[in-house]
Amino acid sequence: MAQRSVSPGAALLRSSRMFSMPAPIPPPPGDYSSATKHYSPTATINYPTHLSVTTPSSSRIVGDWGFKRPFPLKTTLKTTYPLVRVRQVDSTEHVTDFQSSSDHTITLQKFQELNMPISVPPEHADDKYKQAQTPVSVFEEEGDVTAIDSQMAVDLENKRWKFKGPWLAGLTDGQFNEYLEKTVRTRRPEFRAYLKGLLAKEMTEDQGRVAREAGETAPAAVNAGDVTETQLVGYLRRLRTDRMELFRLVGRFLDLAPIAGDLKLRHLGSLEPNKATHLTRASPYGATGPPITHPSAGLSYLRTRNFGDNHPVYGPQKHHPPVKTRVLMPRSSGTGNFDVVLGIAGFVAETPYGDLTFNIKTIKGRNQTDMGRALHSLELEKYGGGKVYGRPTATTIDSNGRVRINVTDASKESETIHKEMLGEEGGEVYEKALKSNEPPEVPLNPRGHMRQRRSPLLQGSSESYGWTL
Repeated sequence: MAQRSVSPGAALLRSSRMFSMPAPIPPPPGDYSSATKHYSPTATINYPTHLSVTTPSSSRIVGDWGFKRPFPLKTTLKTTYPLVRVRQVDSTEHVTDFQSSSDHTITLQKFQELNMPISVPPEHADDKYKQAQTPVSVFEEEGDVTAIDSQMAVDLENKRWKFKGPWLAGLTDGQFNEYLEKTVRTRRPEFRAYLKGLLAKEMTEDQGRVAREAGETAPAAVNAGDVTETQLVGYLRRLRTDRMELFRLVGRFLDLAPIAGDLKLRHLGSLEPNKATHLTRASPYGATGPPITHPSAGLSYLRTRNFGDNHPVYGPQKHHPPVKTRVLMPRSSGTGNFDVVLGIAGFVAETPYGDLTFNIKTIKGRNQTDMGRALHSLELEKYGGGKVYGRPTATTIDSNGRVRINVTDASKESETIHKEMLGEEGGEVYEKALKSNEPPEVPLNPRGHMRQRRSPLLQGSSESYGWTL
């Protein structure tokens, strides 16, 4: 049977890379307060929105990138890395709209060299020290769950990251009103039936408790159809006095993302007698909202960083090799910047609170060391500015797609060993370690060396307190 022929245009489209390119994702929302701040239209956005395309050197030299038409050599050969993002494959002018994508691609490569797993964000924004000490991976089974039933959705409501409903604290007035009109108002009868089921379960537990206290047999279970309208109205009035419980039930029914509430509001209405109170931990996504994608965002698929590094000379190491960070903004009381800003692997790092070198604000002796001068002054005479060594401890991704890396002090031993490996300083220590493994040099005439005659008067040790004969 003869194969069905296709048109030349269809054959070209089938062999083109255009069909393997996913659709671009929406860009991050802009900063509404940028009207009063400095804003750069060419600044790197929080996360990439288009696919990054590369090509081998043999195809790059002729402009072949796998699309309908070759790319201009004058533009593509000037870049160091063959990486582009295609914004529009074809246009009315018969040109392909593309630009370099080395900003996000090289940043991804540098981040993966850190071997850092992505951790769950802390429950409170100021609890960065706890997150740095005990990070929890986003790939843990209790939090990385998407295929769940209704009961698991209730049990994991403060741990999971994926919800069907929106995060109400992040909606504007127009979006919130639209959500009410299109989704919420039409489900009012379903919500009343849901409350009847909860009330029937509560009435069954209360009747069983009263029967156990009286020593009687437990009555039959109350069904949702047995609940009268008067009982339901009374239950609704009781829920209106307990706002946190009402929001919890509404959130479970609509599968809304949790919102971090005040501790005082959380306990309103929970001090009633003969009523069980369940205190649960707050959701890590309640303060800033759940992520728009998986919490790892595809940056790293490591689950832990608990593996050891083995040095060829010194053996297993206690800490991972430190990372050189760039001082983006030194600490200066004149400009009002009391916290040093560091850059690591293309991201702006965060220094946790505590007794760290980055947080020392004393003036005495701050210009005595290279690290002190880099943290307190802008070193314009150095290429690339001042740099200090740090040790990344935890990495999280917030709801806006920004990568948050916590950096702490690097140990002196690991910093010295890393400098030896790079040949920056202390190279003689590394050479001495290598020479210690070499066989010793044998003198030409071992007996030719004159031996020093011992004097009968010898210098005493610390135990003899002076001279001894």
